[in-house]
Amino acid sequence: MTTLLNLPNPLTRSRTLTLILTPDRARSSLTEFIAAQILAGPLFVISGSEWLPAFELTRIVRSKTLHVREALDRLYTVRASTCYRLFDALANIPSNGEPIFVLDFLQTFYDEDIPLRVRLFRLRECCRQLKRLAMYRPVIVMTQQMTTEDYEKFIPALYSIADRTFTLDPEVEQIQQPALF
Repeated sequence: MTTLLNLPNPLTRSRTLTLILTPDRARSSLTEFIAAQILAGPLFVISGSEWLPAFELTRIVRSKTLHVREALDRLYTVRASTCYRLFDALANIPSNGEPIFVLDFLQTFYDEDIPLRVRLFRLRECCRQLKRLAMYRPVIVMTQQMTTEDYEKFIPALYSIADRTFTLDPEVEQIQQPALF
């Protein structure tokens, strides 16, 4: 069973570009992974969707350390709602050397209001920026596997730049008893 926390430890220690494919959104695994990374050092997260862990991340960090504020201050986040903003975020990342984790990378390229040729051009430009960044720091790109026609056009660009590729197993939804108070 391949989960995000079971991936090799040097994932955020070596200067490589790692592609992680998930069959679902893997929200709880992503939150656990981000928490583990910021407890070890700084992390730069770029979200290609509107989702970023907040409450759950704080809860996980609080359960592992008393220095919650210091740990959360090591997390830098950017939301990119379009492929244009994603490119700008990748092109303007400061050179501090922290690992970069890109969530839902292909999500911004599914916008059908932008012509396909423009989206493909922006995808190539973003891939060029990711490869440039991977020369200086670890870069992890996560995207959800889909069965759409656009996905089949976009995913080869990511495969071509990735040094390593991992496919995660689907998350098992855990049943929790609701709190009474």
